[in-house]
Amino acid sequence: FDEDALSMMKIEEKDFSQKENCFITVGRLGTFEKNTELILEALIDLDLKDWKFYFVGPTSLDFDEKIKDFFKTYPHLKNRVVFWGPIYDKEKLWSMYNMSKVFVLSSRSEGYPIVFGEAKRFRNFILTTPVGGSVEITENGKYGIIYSHQDSHELATIMQAIVNGDININVYQDFNPRMVAWDNVLQPLLDKLNENGAC
Repeated sequence: FDEDALSMMKIEEKDFSQKENCFITVGRLGTFEKNTELILEALIDLDLKDWKFYFVGPTSLDFDEKIKDFFKTYPHLKNRVVFWGPIYDKEKLWSMYNMSKVFVLSSRSEGYPIVFGEAKRFRNFILTTPVGGSVEITENGKYGIIYSHQDSHELATIMQAIVNGDININVYQDFNPRMVAWDNVLQPLLDKLNENGAC
């Protein structure tokens, strides 16, 4: 995460009590790798109550049709499920994380996604499939939950427990944002390379 870029923006960081009751996912929506359909399937089984789900990212024409069909079949979710489209402005995107309480990643495969650092930096409780970096970013369950990318019912059950207040997602009291700063993460690696004469 780029702390220097954040310091130049007009983002007033929200604490947990100031955040909205919303889930957010960010990525190329509808691609095979991102597995966005899993979230849509989970939402069908969910009583969001006063919560919302925000989808941020570009969509393909095929997925646009799936979205239309989704709202045609489940019109009651129109006020609760929002597709924002792509947000390329970092200040606007980070403001979305800043107001959200929970970040959801549904991917079938990832390396170490940039969205992990962004979500954690803005203190989003993280729901993720078991992709690269999932254990590290959740710190073995301290900051989130890892679920199966093949089971929308499992995701729906976890999300419903969050909406119902049965899972504590206010878990960042002792969190130091510098933990995900790129210079803080990379410096130990650079120091080690210097010790070994690789730089």
